[in-house]
Amino acid sequence: MRFHRPLSVVAAVLPLLMCAPASRVLAAASPTPTAKPKKVIVLVEAKGSAPELDRFVPRFLSSASDRGLGAIVDARLAGAHLADLGVAGDAGTEFRKAWPADVYLGILLAPCAIQRREGRVYDRQSNMGSGAPVRSEQVVVSYEADCSVAVSVVTLPGAAAKIIDVKGRNGTSEVSYADTEAEAQAAEDAAERAVKKLVSAVR
Repeated sequence: MRFHRPLSVVAAVLPLLMCAPASRVLAAASPTPTAKPKKVIVLVEAKGSAPELDRFVPRFLSSASDRGLGAIVDARLAGAHLADLGVAGDAGTEFRKAWPADVYLGILLAPCAIQRREGRVYDRQSNMGSGAPVRSEQVVVSYEADCSVAVSVVTLPGAAAKIIDVKGRNGTSEVSYADTEAEAQAAEDAAERAVKKLVSAVR
């Protein structure tokens, strides 16, 4: 025996079927949320010893780009001072006109502290002629460095500057005859640490 649906049920279902495609079209046409624009950041000045600073700044700029801050504009050649941008004055006003930005940075890299460590490694080998055991000694020299960096962050004139303090260390105890590679590695490590804190500071 076949059962027929009441006409009232069919009448109630038809409007729902007709609205379903329209709702899907409206959902597909709804605009996607736009991404928040990146803040414009300008590096005003950087001070420190040349070998370490030359390793810090490139790593700092590349790491900032990798972590989503965008390309930081390097305006060090303009010869401005970050202190002028923190107060109202002609020097700061002119620089802001020439280099408009949301955030201005200043870097101070303190002299890196380095420690020389010396160790001895002993080994036993067989004499090539007699085969008798021979004790050998090798001197291993390594360097451990710490580099302290302060990054000053200035936004609007008159606003207090934020100071980001970090300390970088060399990750390996490489043998170095010039006492410079360990410091350079520590400077690059400081750059990575400074960018991590800068991401939070400019949000």
